[in-house]
Amino acid sequence: MQTKSSPTDHPAPTNSQMLPPIEGDSPQSYLLRLWHSGGAGSGAGGGADDRCWRASLQSVKTGERHMFADLETLLTFLVDQTTHLKRNQ
Repeated sequence: MQTKSSPTDHPAPTNSQMLPPIEGDSPQSYLLRLWHSGGAGSGAGGGADDRCWRASLQSVKTGERHMFADLETLLTFLVDQTTHLKRNQ
């Protein structure tokens, strides 16, 4: 009989096990929130096909929040941010 593993079987990584800081770069940390919008239950009469993902990113450093109407826009923002970081190196 096998036993299921529980979260306590795998301790959280320590600082020494995490990725080292990148020299010369300022890390970009965001709190990501994702949710479905529209579709069933929205009162608009739309079906499940009308639902789409919405997102927000909040900068951990500054608290600045960015809102996104879809995942494509979110990804475009992230690509732009990383491209900007590469150009400034």
